[in-house]
Amino acid sequence: MSRSSEDRTEEQRETNESNGRRNGDGWGDQQARHDDARTTESVRNVNAAIMPLLLDGEEILVDARPAWSAWSFHLLIAGLVVVGSLLVGETEVVGVGIVVAALLVGYVWFQRKKVRYLVTDRRIVVVTGISSKQTNETWMEDVRGMQTGASFVERFLGHGHITVSDSILSRGSLIAMSGLQGLTLGGISNYEEIANVVRQRQAERKAGNY
Repeated sequence: MSRSSEDRTEEQRETNESNGRRNGDGWGDQQARHDDARTTESVRNVNAAIMPLLLDGEEILVDARPAWSAWSFHLLIAGLVVVGSLLVGETEVVGVGIVVAALLVGYVWFQRKKVRYLVTDRRIVVVTGISSKQTNETWMEDVRGMQTGASFVERFLGHGHITVSDSILSRGSLIAMSGLQGLTLGGISNYEEIANVVRQRQAERKAGNY
């Protein structure tokens, strides 16, 4: 006895749904693989500039730059220039104001871009430069003194600084405040968190956990 057209229609519908689910799962897996590959490529691009600076097996714990607020004065001037030119209202003045503001913002971007703070499982490194890079660094084992702090202006702007040295730094001393003795990481928004990373890693290395 032949099946009714309704039975055949129901079977066809179920088959289509099953195929759709399989195709959807396949697309999802493919998309997930694509996202993973894109993420891996992004990580590779981010680390490409600093990988030559690392030793074999060295692990990056912190990779930071100074906060934008470290150049608040320049950014404030840029904003005032734009507002002032808009208040004048003349096209030429507005154009000049925008150009001047863009130059100031570009200067801040460049200054921030050329400074990088690295804390690894072995060293603390300040990297400067873009095309040609220079480093100022100290080994975790050599750090005997560390100061963290923020001046009134720094607290207001939301950043602070860290100074590490191979000798004990006296709180409030002119040498420590000037940064002439030791390595200073300035203009950092999360400076206390980074300092805690350094403390934790020092404790681990002193305990023999390399």
